[in-house]
Amino acid sequence: MKTSKIRKNRSGKIRSLALFLLAVSVAVTIIVYALNTGDIGYSSGLMVIAAILLVIFGSFAIRRYKDASKGLPFEDERSRRVMEKAAAKAFFVTLYVLLGMGFFSDDLLQFRDVSQATGVAVGIMALLWLIFWAYYSRKAFE
Repeated sequence: MKTSKIRKNRSGKIRSLALFLLAVSVAVTIIVYALNTGDIGYSSGLMVIAAILLVIFGSFAIRRYKDASKGLPFEDERSRRVMEKAAAKAFFVTLYVLLGMGFFSDDLLQFRDVSQATGVAVGIMALLWLIFWAYYSRKAFE
């Protein structure tokens, strides 16, 4: 029984480190792209976004690593439920965002091509998931 607990703690630490490395790789990719664009205002905005992502996900990974060091599980039933509710709500709201993007794409929204619109939609969905996750993680379930 003790070995399974140690294995779970090691698994939580590895998952935390993987999450931190993912955040670093995304931030580095954004920074490299920003340095190659040539537009100072655009690249500085991207660097700020990369720094914010690194701080948010880095602090999240560090907190999870410390929890795993204390013997707490990486995720439990409540955290899974919060992630499921946030994902479902973000998906549902993104459907309406996509409908709005399709409706206003000729008049208000000008996209270079379909891949740019898809990138915006995926970014909006990720942002919505983060907002709903923060909301549901603070809220008590009935």
